[in-house]
Amino acid sequence: MKNVSRMALLWAGIALGSWGIYACTTQAHPSPWTVEAKMEKSLSLENEVIKVDIDPKSGNFTVLEKKSGQSWTPDPWQNAAGILTFEDLEGKKQTANLSQSKTIQVLEESEGVVKIEFIDPLMEDQSVAEGIKIGVKLSLNPENKGLDISIEDLVSGDYALADLRYPARHFSLETDVDRGAAVIPQKQGVISPSYIFPMNGGRFCKWDDATYNNKSIGTLQLFNNGTGLSMPWWGTYNEKSAVMVILDEASRPDMFYNINNNGQYLFTPEGKMSTYQRRVFLDPVWNLKKENAVMKMSYRFIPGGDYVDMAKTYREEAKRKGFFVSLKDKAAANPNVNKLPGAIYMGIYGGYPHYVNMPGMQFTFEELKQIIQTTHDELGVQNAFVHAWGVFSNFPPVCWPINEDLGGTKVLREAVDLTKKYNWLYSSYHAYSPVLENDPNINIGLMQKDEKGKLQATNGRWARVDTDKLRSLASANLEKEIAALDLEADITDISFAVYPEKGSEGIRRLAEYLRSLNLVMGTEHGQEQWIPYFDMFEGLVYLEDAPLAEISHPAPLFSLVYHDAIANFGKIQDPNNEVTANGDYRIKSLQSMLFGIGSAIFFSPYEFDGMKEMLKMSNSLVSPVHRETFYAELESHEYLSADFKLQRSRFSTGTEVTVNLGPVAQKTNDGTSIPGYGYLVKLADGSVKKGGFQLSLTMN
Repeated sequence: MKNVSRMALLWAGIALGSWGIYACTTQAHPSPWTVEAKMEKSLSLENEVIKVDIDPKSGNFTVLEKKSGQSWTPDPWQNAAGILTFEDLEGKKQTANLSQSKTIQVLEESEGVVKIEFIDPLMEDQSVAEGIKIGVKLSLNPENKGLDISIEDLVSGDYALADLRYPARHFSLETDVDRGAAVIPQKQGVISPSYIFPMNGGRFCKWDDATYNNKSIGTLQLFNNGTGLSMPWWGTYNEKSAVMVILDEASRPDMFYNINNNGQYLFTPEGKMSTYQRRVFLDPVWNLKKENAVMKMSYRFIPGGDYVDMAKTYREEAKRKGFFVSLKDKAAANPNVNKLPGAIYMGIYGGYPHYVNMPGMQFTFEELKQIIQTTHDELGVQNAFVHAWGVFSNFPPVCWPINEDLGGTKVLREAVDLTKKYNWLYSSYHAYSPVLENDPNINIGLMQKDEKGKLQATNGRWARVDTDKLRSLASANLEKEIAALDLEADITDISFAVYPEKGSEGIRRLAEYLRSLNLVMGTEHGQEQWIPYFDMFEGLVYLEDAPLAEISHPAPLFSLVYHDAIANFGKIQDPNNEVTANGDYRIKSLQSMLFGIGSAIFFSPYEFDGMKEMLKMSNSLVSPVHRETFYAELESHEYLSADFKLQRSRFSTGTEVTVNLGPVAQKTNDGTSIPGYGYLVKLADGSVKKGGFQLSLTMN
């Protein structure tokens, strides 16, 4: 409901006749400003899976998951049902604990449905914010036996509501008491353990310091590029049970995370030590400034469950929503998809899109032909997807004409024909969303503008084009290139890295157009909403260098849901061949096999000789596993060692991959020893591949 002022409702009541008549006629559903005595007895909601007890004094609820006996209790710090942020009459920011509202009403609306109203919350100075009301509804879901929660009634009074964390600090884990983890689908996904685990060297310092340097708290947006959530769910689990929340697809809260933090940030301004214990919790943060926003979520309870069970639960939800379209179905519609299994994603950088004919980086199309031929004939690479950057004479978003200085259409066509001869795929680099100041033909008329004509998105080079113009920019030249080069694939960069609340229709029209071309279609990053339109995502793989990286472990959450619906490859800016925060070639390649991801090798032509060994290794190590598991479901994943280095995955083909991402040999539960940076792969035919990486040094 849109925020409604208390005075407006008052006058509406008077207009009906008199205050008394209005109040009398709404006793079953009390008016927003009616102050009633708090109930003395709690209300309960119960089905065969859970029992929910609502405390009328605080408006909090406790959930008992019956099979395991796990009781998920409310906020252990401040007993806050929710935390409301708003501006007072003087424009000062205020924070209120909803459980300290002047009036809390718990109303049984119908069987299995309870409404909780928080009326006139107390501000930090204990004065009353009169006229504010927050109404939430708790209901048992008859289909999945979970608990649905919606925020349906907002009254702002004379205040300006900002945001609401609800429920706040529920479903938490006590650090070093509960052995479990927070499960966060950030990029490919991470889990953040709720206990101090074995770490090498100084990593414990990072874990402990995170309490004080704000790296263990923060918010993540849903469906944003880089550090955001790639899927609308998250959860926590311990040794007994798991709880996950699935957001309504129209709901767009941020996720607040608190990983083994004791809330010291609440005490530091006064120079005091926190009185709270360390906790792990994940809260939805609802934006109350948006009018008519949908605020719904569904909690699921999984006895004995963990991150794999959460992912598999969401997999069924994804199918129901229509996001899941299998790679087998895509290959049936376009047999060229069959060229992706086992492919090495080769990015060859010639300066585009940032510069055209970039000195030291640019390559001729004859050189491109030589790289392709050498990779096939000398290095023995069986499958590849060649992605060439820098083949046009213009900057994006005008991806045309083919650069004559580099050899022109004829020679580039010869390079493309080579890839087709080898049964590979090729695409030039395409982008339709950037507007670049270094483009001599910059066209700011393409950019988004507000109602006053002021340019928007001026703080970067990406996602600046008005999304309604994306399709026309693509259709202006792409089909010319397809005809000139007889293309079978297309990579369109960056537009699909987000799923914006505004502008998504323009992006969808671009996706529909690209899909209509019947090419093998790929994009950077990607989001689940675009899976029906694409065959591969580049870069929806690792966490990258973000705060959670220091206190979490990569987990294949996205692959557990979507492995057999979208092909994932490494990221151009973080390929297998680069040493980054995500590791080196060894770690990235072992992890690629484990998660069912294809290798990405990205280089400028002058670096090609240095890439040859990596290309050969990827072809021998990663490609066979990728080829065998490409159309398979990733059925399971598990951490086999206390330090999370030894891991195992199983695919629906019967393929089993065990890897050791650390330097010390470790044994599986059946006694098999996996060397440091080693692997053991059991293929579907029963054959076994095993080995490992070793460091070597040559000295003269």
